[in-house]
Amino acid sequence: MTPRPETISSEIEGIIDIANLKDETKTKLEARPKNFLDLTYPTTDISKVIEHITLRFASSKTSSGLFLFEGLKGSGKSHLLLLICHLFQHPEIAQAWLSKNSLTWNAPKDAVIIINKFTDDPHDSIWNMIFQSLGSPIPMGKTHPKLSDFQKALGDRKVILIFDELEQGIKVISDPAIQAQNIAFLQMLSEFSNRSRQVTLFASIYSDRVEPGSTLKRVPRCVVQFDNTKDQNNIILHRLFNNYRDFDKSRIIPVIESHIQIWGKHASIEKDEIKTRFNDTYPFSPSLLDIILKKIPARGGFQNVRGALAFLGNLVRLTHSSHDIITPAGVSLEDKATTIMLKDLDPSGDLINKASENMEDLLSKASLAKKIAPAVLLYTLTGTSGSIGASRDQLIQDIISPSIDINTFEQSLMAFQKYASYFWHQEGRYYFDLEENPEAKVEFKSISYSDGLAREKLYDLLKIEIFKETDNVTVFESVETVKEILKQFDKTRPRYVFTGRRLTKEERHSIYFGADYRNLILLLEPKDDQFQLGNDKDLLKWAKRVIAAKTLAGNTKKSSRLAEYERIARTDQSCIIDRIKKAGLVFVGWEIYGSSVLEDRIELELLPSDFLKDKVLEKLNNDYFPMLTFREHLEGRIDEIKNRLVKEVDAEYRATLGFPVPTNIRAVSNAIRDLCKDAIIGIQHSTGNYCKINPPLNETEIFNAKISPPFETLQPQPKPPSAECPKCGLRSCKCIPESCPGCGQTPCECSDTSCPLCQQDPCICPKLKTKELQLKIPPQNSIGSLRQETAFRLQEYEQSISTNVSYQIFYQKKDIGDLSTLPTGLRGSLSGQGDLTAEIYITKAGRFTKSQIEQQIEALPALAGAEYSAELAVEVKI
Repeated sequence: MTPRPETISSEIEGIIDIANLKDETKTKLEARPKNFLDLTYPTTDISKVIEHITLRFASSKTSSGLFLFEGLKGSGKSHLLLLICHLFQHPEIAQAWLSKNSLTWNAPKDAVIIINKFTDDPHDSIWNMIFQSLGSPIPMGKTHPKLSDFQKALGDRKVILIFDELEQGIKVISDPAIQAQNIAFLQMLSEFSNRSRQVTLFASIYSDRVEPGSTLKRVPRCVVQFDNTKDQNNIILHRLFNNYRDFDKSRIIPVIESHIQIWGKHASIEKDEIKTRFNDTYPFSPSLLDIILKKIPARGGFQNVRGALAFLGNLVRLTHSSHDIITPAGVSLEDKATTIMLKDLDPSGDLINKASENMEDLLSKASLAKKIAPAVLLYTLTGTSGSIGASRDQLIQDIISPSIDINTFEQSLMAFQKYASYFWHQEGRYYFDLEENPEAKVEFKSISYSDGLAREKLYDLLKIEIFKETDNVTVFESVETVKEILKQFDKTRPRYVFTGRRLTKEERHSIYFGADYRNLILLLEPKDDQFQLGNDKDLLKWAKRVIAAKTLAGNTKKSSRLAEYERIARTDQSCIIDRIKKAGLVFVGWEIYGSSVLEDRIELELLPSDFLKDKVLEKLNNDYFPMLTFREHLEGRIDEIKNRLVKEVDAEYRATLGFPVPTNIRAVSNAIRDLCKDAIIGIQHSTGNYCKINPPLNETEIFNAKISPPFETLQPQPKPPSAECPKCGLRSCKCIPESCPGCGQTPCECSDTSCPLCQQDPCICPKLKTKELQLKIPPQNSIGSLRQETAFRLQEYEQSISTNVSYQIFYQKKDIGDLSTLPTGLRGSLSGQGDLTAEIYITKAGRFTKSQIEQQIEALPALAGAEYSAELAVEVKI
């Protein structure tokens, strides 16, 4: 089929204006009868009108003299009126067109043609116009002329009245009486036309429910309502294509059948019905003409055939050289003329803009974005509340062709569902909406983030949300990177390296090679040997979505949108945490670190699945490296540790792979104390020499003590110097004695050893059989952790009483940039760079309940980065 030149040049005449008959230059189509007739398709309505006119003038049978053309703007009323005018005024020119279309015309050639378009040429009295056209004087009177006056003016002539926009002509008459007179005159003419062939009235109206239509419809008439969809289809094809009525339709059968065949493979369709309709609508698909000719007019857009001509003409211009068929998917959202016409259905243009925005965003993700977006938008704009948008089957018919694979279609449609922020899929329908789809918004934004950024997010979540620690913790990326990071960590404390995957032997060996205190480097690998933290596609996708959701949440001011983004972030973050925990965790325990990889021997030790630092340390301290393990290891090398300082032995354990790992700062010193207590070794210090007892030395003192062979007798211990009085500052207090505000005595006779149960001292509770237990609470990284762990341990013993509690606080920090950042109680007035090691021992004797112990712990001095431990003597019932 060949498009008409005016179709390609965008000069198609969509509006027929009867007023253009007066164009003396003949540049207007209306003033050129032959060209006008060539563009006129002989619809069933036209055939019906011509048949009635011929019957009226060539037969003695009764016929109506009133022809009422009813329809909305653009339906073809003016075109039909102009056709009648040309048939009466130019019968010789019209004959060729009539013969070509097998139509018979028999009408008077000398009839007086009175034609008027009332919007351009309004009249207070229609009869004045008619009488003037007939060359007769206008009757004077208070009402419209009598029929006899009209007949006298008419004489024996035949008159053809062609009134366009008659309804508007009556509406503009402001005087109700004059308006009623005009309606009465029209009624007189219509009734007279049914009695006499001298008058034939052709009039166009919008509706027969308002005047003058409601009056004129009372008489017999020929009515045309322009509601034949097939006629509309033929009119459009005839106006757009030169050879529509002449081309060989057998040539399009292979095209139609190839499309229907491929549609039938992937969608549920009525093949025979579609084939029949397609044969009538080609090159347009049936679905496109349904939208243009039915759905759009129903929504009040496009002005019927007139608007359809403009829209489809523009579509033919854009696609005639590149498409076999034209479907809704052929509409271009990049074409300005198209979007302007679509604003008939979306006056604000907001939905059109959103669909265009999504289409542009997805050009790199969906190869069919330029087809899916316009197709879904057309169905959205023309849908009803019950069937908004397009079904999958409809989209298949509009997009799939012999040259477009179904997999490409599915991938593109899925891309819109995942990434298009205003694209929705509900109950089998796909549509655009002004409300943002938060899931798609997050998904689309997430694809802009790199895998590197996603890995950083995963590493942060691992440290912060799972391990609950960021100091001295890193995640393996490369051997070189992790070695540099380890150098910057505090080497006196455990350094944790999460590998995110199983390392090779060479990587493990390289990490430890040349490192300081390398036995304190804890290598933590996933239990699942297939797990890849940094390369897991799901984890990377979730991490990007978490970043996107949190970014969008930070940029929105709408509470509902904020809640949705936060929900998405929580959900995806939870998926990440669950996936990492599911992979499990093992500790790389060194048995032998050889001179080469071939000599290395390791053991993978299982760790708790919840990954918490406290739980990991508890597992290492209690199961893999308890104090007994250090003691046995030290006993096995007694001769090697004798005559050496404790700090030298401690440093050896921190540095030597294959030795027990001292995750606790006092792991080695506590084992040495135990050996001393059991007289396996002795301890020599400037304050005294000790054997068969736990040396009464603080951690700093015992670190500087020397390990010696055991000896039998204890040497006398010098009395420690008395402490300075906090009031007078003297070692021998010179303060004036003050009476106790509680008991009024000097010295105070109050007792803090009253029984917590009977509140008496001495206790008067009934004597029960009890035994004393020693509870040791391993070092914790905060007061809160110490309180929780102590409370947990005491829960095992109901109504137990603690008779003696010792609290130990150990604080050590190296390479402090400025000592003034520390509490003055630790540094005094010192400032500047330096190191600090502090130990605090607090002992309470009495009878304390579990809640009192917790209160005491909460009252301990708070030091960030310090380790807190406790030893309790607990009296329990037997």
